[in-house]
Amino acid sequence: MKALILAGGKGTRLWPLSRKNYPKQFLKLNSNKSLFQQTIERLLKAFKVEDIVLMTNSDYKFHVQSELNFLSIDPQGSPFNNIILEPTSRNTAPAIALGIKYCIEKLKCAEDEVIFVSPSDHIISPVD
Repeated sequence: MKALILAGGKGTRLWPLSRKNYPKQFLKLNSNKSLFQQTIERLLKAFKVEDIVLMTNSDYKFHVQSELNFLSIDPQGSPFNNIILEPTSRNTAPAIALGIKYCIEKLKCAEDEVIFVSPSDHIISPVD
């Protein structure tokens, strides 16, 4: 089983807090961690770091790297390698399709592999 995190949205509906260059997944709304960081931490409770695929827009490449640097992702020091930069934002379905293509071609997922798709801009409470 793999997890696909969607982190390429513009988050325009939360304006003026979010904006094109700083979308809502990178906001710290309900904690000292961003919604993106909270999503990563939630999924690491159920998935190994190598089984998580992160989809983002090329505009947010440095935001993502910065956010990941502040998390203790793996006690073994494994880097987060499965980051896919969408060449162009095309909304949710194309991002998921590109993520599935990556899972099949790069991670050698089986045809019947289950892929959990998660947004990165939601507040989920309680965490447990």
